[in-house]
Amino acid sequence: YDLVYNPIETRFLRAARAAGCETLSGLEMLIAQAVEQFKLWTGQYPNVEIMRAAAQRALG
Repeated sequence: YDLVYNPIETRFLRAARAAGCETLSGLEMLIAQAVEQFKLWTGQYPNVEIMRAAAQRALG
């Protein structure tokens, strides 16, 4: 994984994918952490797609 989330696709991720590795962007890690934090703070499970869309909008 590459914890960079802007740009979403880094040279490192492209090279890893080209080598046959499964990759995970920093944005997906950020969203996964946000989901868990939301659940801890509110006791509710958030809409992950809404969170992802908001993060993508914020990053342009």
